[in-house]
Amino acid sequence: MDHAINAYKQNQCGFNECCRRYNIPKPTFRRHLRSLNKKANENVKSLGRHTTFSPETEMELAKHILKLEERFFGVTIRDVRRLAFQIAVRNDIPHRFNINKEMAGKGWYYSFMNRHPELSLRQPEKISMARATGFNQKNVHEFFDILERCVDENCFTAQTTYNVDESGFSTVQKRNQKIIARRGKHQVGGIASGERGVNTTVVVCASAAGQTVPPMIIFKRKRMAPELTIGAISGTIVTISDTGYINSELFVKWLKHFIEYVKPSTEKKVLLLLDGHTTHLKNLEALILAKMHGIVLLQLPGHTTNWLQPLDVSFFKPMESYFSQGIETFVRSNPGNTVTQYNMT
Repeated sequence: MDHAINAYKQNQCGFNECCRRYNIPKPTFRRHLRSLNKKANENVKSLGRHTTFSPETEMELAKHILKLEERFFGVTIRDVRRLAFQIAVRNDIPHRFNINKEMAGKGWYYSFMNRHPELSLRQPEKISMARATGFNQKNVHEFFDILERCVDENCFTAQTTYNVDESGFSTVQKRNQKIIARRGKHQVGGIASGERGVNTTVVVCASAAGQTVPPMIIFKRKRMAPELTIGAISGTIVTISDTGYINSELFVKWLKHFIEYVKPSTEKKVLLLLDGHTTHLKNLEALILAKMHGIVLLQLPGHTTNWLQPLDVSFFKPMESYFSQGIETFVRSNPGNTVTQYNMT
């Protein structure tokens, strides 16, 4: 243990590496580091203003950061500063954080890190294109180890294991189907629905047993129009955003929608697999909501969603192909008309 602590203090290895190198369980090593830090703080007279958060609140934040890292949700400096601001606002804690930027200052961050030696700022492993396209074997193995542990600890089944994913659809088909033409002809024309398409995001969720949650459709608009909901399946959330993409606010809205249909609880937990989109788990409200309702969140490792994301592989790829065919059929059946947002649902 002493060798591991000395190696950690001298920056010879990070927290996780020390645990592996000296074969020490993470909770045990973390407890010893906290004990040493507490003793050191007791011998130092407190100077300057008091910390924004209580030691208990900071400890919960530190635990949360480590838990996210263990489940592949990489937390950056800015993420920690945003989480600190959200904690202060949510709990009405007096603070001096930047209200315009909605994040704690760098000074608070560095002080927080000094108070919690179990946390370490590390440079993520750079992945070459060859490794990215051929899987990162280490990360994939770690992911399945964590997945297996989550399933065993919570007795998850196919009925309680869900995957959520989103994909963008344009009013202009991404690719035309090949058509038969006279041999030797250099240019072959095809009718398109428009010169430039407008992106619409569809958020889909399904369980491993095939149960589905009504989707969320996000249009790129400033104002909502009732006509956009015409044709949508029952229970679909039809909403808007400035970009046509999902954001933190809309993810919280979707999570409440998921809870309404699936009805998870702390007694009946569910596993939700998702990718590393920033809006998913860098929002305190979403994290608290998931914890309150027994939703265990697990991120797929980076550069593997094309192979490991169930909905990406089994649903969206064929869906995009059929969607393009649908646009082409519409254009041929309605000469002179183009596909608009009002035709999407």
